[in-house]
Amino acid sequence: MVFKGISRVFKLTNEQQYETIGQFWDEMALIYGLENLCGLGYKWENDKISYAIGLKNGDIDGYNLSILLPDDGWVNVRGETELLKELYDEIYKNGRLTYEIETFYEDGRCEIRYYRESLA
Repeated sequence: MVFKGISRVFKLTNEQQYETIGQFWDEMALIYGLENLCGLGYKWENDKISYAIGLKNGDIDGYNLSILLPDDGWVNVRGETELLKELYDEIYKNGRLTYEIETFYEDGRCEIRYYRESLA
């Protein structure tokens, strides 16, 4: 699958990414509507994460990232947006991720699909 989105880099220090990426989501949701978007976390380096927001269907205006993602091997987790940190704490117990795709819903639900490359 190909993901196209608007990408930015966020600091991970003191888990500030939850606030700063949340602000990015708010900004994009005002334009496109929350439930039309999906976010991609990729390229974790030192204390930074690259994160892009795109449309579930179609190409977002002004996209600056086009990346080929695996078609298979994703794990799905559903939960409540207010418990996002706890969901990720559980996901990361088994190691770092290669990619994560997030979707959020107006009723407070969220879905995380993540991909972890095998080291074998």
